[in-house]
Amino acid sequence: MIDQPMTRREALKTATAIGVTAALSPLALLADAAMAEPAVRKAATISIATSPAPFAKQDVGKLLDDLQQRAGVNVILPFMYTHGAVRAGLPAEGFRGGNFAIPHIEYYKDTGFTYEDMRGTEFGDVDVFARLIPAAHKRGVKVFGWIIEDNQCPATIPHWEPLYEVDFHGRRAKGHPGGPCYNNPRYRAWLLGLVEDYSRNYEIDGIMWGSERQGALCNALGAQHDGGKTDPGKVTCFCEFCVAKAKGLGIDADRARRGFGELEMYVRNCRANQRPRDGYFVTFWRLLLKYPELLAWDNLWVTSRHEMEHDVYHKIKSVKPSLIVGWHLWQNLSFSPFHRAEEDHALMTGWSDFVRPCVYANCAGERMHSFVDSVHGNVFGDVPNDQTLDFLYRVLNYQEAPYDKVTAAGFSADYVLRETRRTLDAVAGTSTQVWPGIDIDVPVHAGSSQCTPESVKQEVFAVFKAGAQGIMLSRNYVEMKPENLAGAGAALRELGLH
Repeated sequence: MIDQPMTRREALKTATAIGVTAALSPLALLADAAMAEPAVRKAATISIATSPAPFAKQDVGKLLDDLQQRAGVNVILPFMYTHGAVRAGLPAEGFRGGNFAIPHIEYYKDTGFTYEDMRGTEFGDVDVFARLIPAAHKRGVKVFGWIIEDNQCPATIPHWEPLYEVDFHGRRAKGHPGGPCYNNPRYRAWLLGLVEDYSRNYEIDGIMWGSERQGALCNALGAQHDGGKTDPGKVTCFCEFCVAKAKGLGIDADRARRGFGELEMYVRNCRANQRPRDGYFVTFWRLLLKYPELLAWDNLWVTSRHEMEHDVYHKIKSVKPSLIVGWHLWQNLSFSPFHRAEEDHALMTGWSDFVRPCVYANCAGERMHSFVDSVHGNVFGDVPNDQTLDFLYRVLNYQEAPYDKVTAAGFSADYVLRETRRTLDAVAGTSTQVWPGIDIDVPVHAGSSQCTPESVKQEVFAVFKAGAQGIMLSRNYVEMKPENLAGAGAALRELGLH
């Protein structure tokens, strides 16, 4: 059962100098978590996300021993295919990326890619899976392949460009918020080929896939953290495959284009402080009434991604039914009620062994602040920023610091508790497990909240108090300070999990 929000008066009574305290004290979180059934707690999944770089360059055995001793890790998830330098743990300049295992080209015959197109070159001839898996299994540690969707089209690989989405002006997307198109048969062939390749040729224990994107309407509004920087004219996807799919569903692509054109002008004018005659929200709602295709196109994109997840799941299970398959859930679900409405986790249980909600409490303050700034530039422009944040807290069921303090305060362990419970409620009655991802030293700007061993401990306590079956130490092992990773281990030892 989700806790009811406190009244404004009650919240003010519990306010601290830097924000709002958690609804439950750290001692209460620990006490309740410690009451969990020992046999259940011992079975918990303690996983960590990591760049492949350390396992390509360093002593794999020593790294694994340290992860087990410091934090009780029993599952490791390297970013095995990425064109993102941050995920690879390497400098951005000159980075190319790709597959840090060996592509078996027979699985990619319908993609147009060559071996050279896909193979990551940064580690030479090293196959990271081949180095990691035997050493991990020797220590009782499972290995999952984490494939996180690339939102930057790798310019050095020309065969990637045709897989990317097309905006309503007819231009090919180059990066976030656009990405590869779920309805493009070549992209589908590539992703399904990749998971089959990993499943057949490596003794992995599971696969997690992630996408940090959302539907067209949300992108037009810039409804994400730092969304005020997005271009409302680059809404996707209007490629030939999406237009054909829309036609089969009775959705008029030309009217959708006109609607997004008017929405683009609305957002640009609002960002220029040109208040519409009837206000920001009323004018936005009027556009939805005039062009219901805006919502229809948004839903087309969302359902296409769900279909892709479904197909990935069943492809993996057809190769090796014992493999565990799950999904990374973008943290934008914690800020945007629009994106949250797009993603009903209950619908995902038919193709999910686990889900990994991103509950990065420390950097959430900075991210929520920027989200409010983004939507204040259009749909919530009638309301001051501090009141917009209060409204969002009520809509999302949080009790966190006010607008002028949330960046420095971050979010509390209570946020982790509530989001974990919300996800568990969504999958209740099914076999789908929940492994929340907590943040350890995700980079933030100066003046933002900083991780500490104690803050990490409280997030771990919150995950298991909520009842989750596992946890993912995130975002990337190579970013984590040893003392903060050890904070997770300390909490897990107190809970009897390490």
